[in-house]
Amino acid sequence: MTLITPLGGEEAPELLLEATRQHLDRAIRAFQHITAQVEAGHLVPSAEARKVIADLQNATQTAFDERKRLEEQLRKQAGVVHDYALDFDQARDEVRRRLARLAAC
Repeated sequence: MTLITPLGGEEAPELLLEATRQHLDRAIRAFQHITAQVEAGHLVPSAEARKVIADLQNATQTAFDERKRLEEQLRKQAGVVHDYALDFDQARDEVRRRLARLAAC
């Protein structure tokens, strides 16, 4: 049986999530760089600097929040719950092995 997904394969969602993570990391670095330039007085007059800095800090916080949500989604997709994941294939194999031993007895 072949699974057909609208995004073009089983690995497509993971690739999209990884691209999103990289984009958010770049955005955070850019916001931090611009904030440093504004604080140094290179980009805007000092009267507007506080508003620009506050806006940049809000944008940075939004990017951090989105990155956190993305990380949680990746963990959920990988089956990680409360910092650990269960290997159901290994558990299934172990149950089958034990049942086979019981049947042999």
